[in-house]
Amino acid sequence: MKKLLFFSLTVILILNYILLPSQVSAYSYGDPGEEQIAEAYKELENHLEQDDWEKAKAVYSSYEKDFNLYFTKTQPDIDMAFETNDKQLLLRSWQAALRLNIERRLHFAEDQFEDYGQAKLLLAKARGTFSVLESLVIEKVGQEKTDEIYVAFDESLKALGNPGLFGIGSKGNDKETFLNNVTYIETELRPLFPIVAELDEGESHLTEENLDLKTGADEIGSSSFWLWFSVGLIVLLGILIIINKRKGKN
Repeated sequence: MKKLLFFSLTVILILNYILLPSQVSAYSYGDPGEEQIAEAYKELENHLEQDDWEKAKAVYSSYEKDFNLYFTKTQPDIDMAFETNDKQLLLRSWQAALRLNIERRLHFAEDQFEDYGQAKLLLAKARGTFSVLESLVIEKVGQEKTDEIYVAFDESLKALGNPGLFGIGSKGNDKETFLNNVTYIETELRPLFPIVAELDEGESHLTEENLDLKTGADEIGSSSFWLWFSVGLIVLLGILIIINKRKGKN
């Protein structure tokens, strides 16, 4: 009897150990609660709609350590946004941080690819972050493209395979498919949620007006005139020298 009880407890513990990671990291489609910094964005947005900068600052303070560690490139823009009470700059900078968070989660999912439970959890967090940005993605590129990005997440999940229970129902993984879908997700999102400071640095502010293209054209024409004028003088001088030499001979 004792042996049977001991065996039963052992089996229960083993099953809990195996099943718990899958339950914790299970996909809950449409559940952005997988990533707290993504949830915080919605809270931040609500505070800014109420023009409550004090509460908005409190939200940022709660995640400032994350920004210090992972999203440092967005911090100058965020600091500037709070200094100038620029709502759009603050939202765009947080959106850029969420995009970076997706890339971070996907990167570590790649590193943990052979660890099904960890890779699945990290992929779920990336997808949860994307779901918070979903409405913005729809605004920027439309529903069809947004759906395609979701499909890439789904295909990435499938590519992880499944170890099954005691090997029963196991499915092999496919890292190449995983990487292709991850690359697609990152490539599609990067231009949609750029770091504002980097965007400004990369943009050319030169226009036809401040380049003064018309004046430049006039200067080119003027330079051509003087070039041909100089050539003409040299040719004329050469002709005069030849004439003088002939006169001297005569």
